[in-house]
Amino acid sequence: MSGAARVAVAVLAAAVVACARSPQLSGEAAQVATPEVVVISTVMLFFPGEAGLLEREARDVADLPESGPARIRAIVAEVLAGSQDRRAPLLPWTATLNAAFVDRAGNAYVDLSGPPDGAVEGTASESALVYGIVQAVVANCPGVERVQLLFDGSEVTTLGHLDLSRPLAPRPELVAP
Repeated sequence: MSGAARVAVAVLAAAVVACARSPQLSGEAAQVATPEVVVISTVMLFFPGEAGLLEREARDVADLPESGPARIRAIVAEVLAGSQDRRAPLLPWTATLNAAFVDRAGNAYVDLSGPPDGAVEGTASESALVYGIVQAVVANCPGVERVQLLFDGSEVTTLGHLDLSRPLAPRPELVAP
């Protein structure tokens, strides 16, 4: 046996002896605990503010998906949760997100539960609702350029005075400076 082989056998024997002398670990203790890494991302949401404009609200979100429909769902869920800075809610009804997806042209489709009759009244609340969602999704979802709102799985042509027949681009003039 070569000198290197003897050293290897000696090291292996020493390890076996050391293991035999150490107390047995239970199954739980024997597993190496790896800490969970929580990544916090700051997103920008938009809620109704003064003078009929949308106001920015930064929010920290844990484990935000990097892109695609999962990220859109996470952003819309934050919008539906409402403002943490005591701003008015974007949607005047308790809405749920039914689905979200993105087409190849960079259009996001966001399907919400529909508003009850009379829930959205007035041009300012219509604009806030629609463009609060559009601004939030486009600002926080790479690759998304426009947003098409659907209600209860169906395309709608209008919401009050707003044309919803096509995907909408953000309107920065509706956001407070």
